[in-house]
Amino acid sequence: MASIPFVQHDITARVPELTDPTSIIEVPLKIRVDPLTGHTSRIVSGTRLAPETRPDLTALTAAPSFCPFCAGTIETATGLLDPAITDEGRIRRGSAVIVPNVMAYSEFSSVGLYDTGSHFLDLPELTPGRVGDLLSAFADYTRGVRRIRPMWSSVNANYLPPSGSSLVHPHGQSAHDDIGTTTQRNLVRLSEAWPGAESYWDTLLAQEDGGDRWIGRRGRVCALTPWAPIGFHEVWAVIDGAHDITDLTAADCADLGTVLSGVFQTYYALNLTSFNWALYGGGPAPSGRYSLLLRVVSRANAEAMYRSDVTYFERLHSEAMIDLTPEAMAAEVRAHLA
Repeated sequence: MASIPFVQHDITARVPELTDPTSIIEVPLKIRVDPLTGHTSRIVSGTRLAPETRPDLTALTAAPSFCPFCAGTIETATGLLDPAITDEGRIRRGSAVIVPNVMAYSEFSSVGLYDTGSHFLDLPELTPGRVGDLLSAFADYTRGVRRIRPMWSSVNANYLPPSGSSLVHPHGQSAHDDIGTTTQRNLVRLSEAWPGAESYWDTLLAQEDGGDRWIGRRGRVCALTPWAPIGFHEVWAVIDGAHDITDLTAADCADLGTVLSGVFQTYYALNLTSFNWALYGGGPAPSGRYSLLLRVVSRANAEAMYRSDVTYFERLHSEAMIDLTPEAMAAEVRAHLA
């Protein structure tokens, strides 16, 4: 099996010392290249942007007079799913509920609630069971959509306003259409074009297994941190042998729920409050050379006046500035999945 080249450019910057601007010091900077996509990430040293304390979320997360996703209102405030997708009306799996999305992000879209019994769930309350139930419900919704015709599918989540979420009640969203997303299409296209005899993902998992970025395996779910992250505190889950969301089994969803929940516990321990995650399906004709990928990143903390974690580097250059190495992040998550 051919090895994957992990390319890193080591650069030295000469900058004024923070406490003595007349003194010039040398600071190392690492620029890493993603082997599959060519995306580059800049790993800075000497400055940590992570918060030292966690903000008080009480006011932000207090139950409002009306929330469409709470148990007392969801039956009247949300619609029923298209009968062509499911005859259940609303898909319920354990604590999770899937309802139609009122926002037209794609031809078919849904909203999934981890739990309707509580208006807000803090990170430690996003348990393996709750997350696994949500993923299982989304997988069933996706299978229903795909009975209409083959298409691109993704499952995604925002959590709290800094992530882009307009509602505090924790939820995820799915998107299904004939176009897919830019990242999704590129991942599949580049996976198919990977020159090795083995797929890129098979090679990656074999090469990373047991290394500094490896977190662990549960069933088919392999957790690791990426060589060149696109966001802060990024963690990947690659589902070995699955090529699309429709391939997820109940066991896969439970294992994914355990991994994601462990990441959320890690974020909580690091005083973080907000995140995004995305599960990229393999498209209308999934390739055997693509493995289903879930990617989760932290976002800026939910505070009255906060510094966004997205700068011109991320938004206009598609380049991440990272202050914690993937290897250090993997060690943090391993401690919460032991």
